[in-house]
Amino acid sequence: MGFSRYATAASQRKAISFLLVALALLAPLVLVPGCSGTSGTGSDLDPATSHVVTDSVGREVRVPNDPQGIAALDSFCGEALVMIGAGPRLSSLQGGTASSILLQQVYPEMVDLPQAMASGSINIETLLDSNTDVVVIQEAVYSSKDEMTKLDKLDIPYVVVGYSDIDEQIAAISLLGDVSGGEAQVKAKALCQYYRDTVTLCEQHAALIPDDRKVQVYHSDTVLTVTDGKLSLGSDWVTRVGAVNVSGEQEMSEGERDYQASLEQIYIWNPDVVVCNAVDVVDYLKTDSKWTGLRAVEDGALYNIPVGATRWGQRGSVETYLAMLWLGVTIYPEQYSDIDFKQTVIDYYKEYLGIEVGDELYEKMLSGTGLRDEGGIGNAGSEDSLGSQGQGTGAGSSESSAQNNGSEQKVA
Repeated sequence: MGFSRYATAASQRKAISFLLVALALLAPLVLVPGCSGTSGTGSDLDPATSHVVTDSVGREVRVPNDPQGIAALDSFCGEALVMIGAGPRLSSLQGGTASSILLQQVYPEMVDLPQAMASGSINIETLLDSNTDVVVIQEAVYSSKDEMTKLDKLDIPYVVVGYSDIDEQIAAISLLGDVSGGEAQVKAKALCQYYRDTVTLCEQHAALIPDDRKVQVYHSDTVLTVTDGKLSLGSDWVTRVGAVNVSGEQEMSEGERDYQASLEQIYIWNPDVVVCNAVDVVDYLKTDSKWTGLRAVEDGALYNIPVGATRWGQRGSVETYLAMLWLGVTIYPEQYSDIDFKQTVIDYYKEYLGIEVGDELYEKMLSGTGLRDEGGIGNAGSEDSLGSQGQGTGAGSSESSAQNNGSEQKVA
């Protein structure tokens, strides 16, 4: 068996790809996602040339020991795979993943990879034509009956990757390393340890901050009124820094990934600081008269999250650890005074991505602009129907965010 088995299988799949597409569109199976027996578990692979991983929803999936075609149908997964050195193993990406200019430096060929998923829909023909050994998807895709029907018909192993807090995100990075194998697995373990060490460092500094001195933070997504809810990654990392996430206790319905706030609710919270995932949201807060009475606006305590290889504090960003340190030194300069943040960033990018960060690049990172290639694969600024597009990159365009800011304020 081995890779030759996959090359042969891929040729056969390509020959019947049109039929499979027609079947997926015209005769979907009546299946509940996750209840499709052994479909997508790689149960037919040779144990001598494969191994078993347990994915984020508890499925045991057998994957090749040396995969030559990983389809990353989620921006977080695609970015993480490039960051751990598995870029050459990628066979296809989600539209928009390749918009990171720094990741293009790490693996330039990513801009030429085909899109196997765009606008929330899996492209079966692309998966078949790209000699895919294993597919990695996010939980939102796994919850979609239509998309899972497509995957279940292909008989390709698929691994579900998801998380809702820091510990689960670390586990997700480790899982991607386990899927990739080899040096990528080793690098994933190192990156996970760096993440853990950074969390510990932040928690040590947070312990020095009395409860009555903790800063009240409102963390917005690329749309001002979209924020963190209870049991979310955003709530977790903001809290571990030593701040109070004002929306962090808001209950969300099952399957929801964000909390939709209203102008009135944000005024009730009246945060000390507003942290935004997009620069244009900060500009909007500064210029729209509706927000002039908000404490953070009055005090000028409005900050955009920096952008490096990813948008650091975005829900799907691998680099949550950098967002934590950045927020700590920004809102608690006294308590975090022993940390040379600029040198930390320089050392991190050199060690883990092989990128030299000079003064100009560092300032560009802090500005949150100039490090996204909006002309890359797909349209990184659009939201797909499963809520995943731009999730990892946080690459929403300024125009779309600014337009949404005006329309979303009345969302309860």
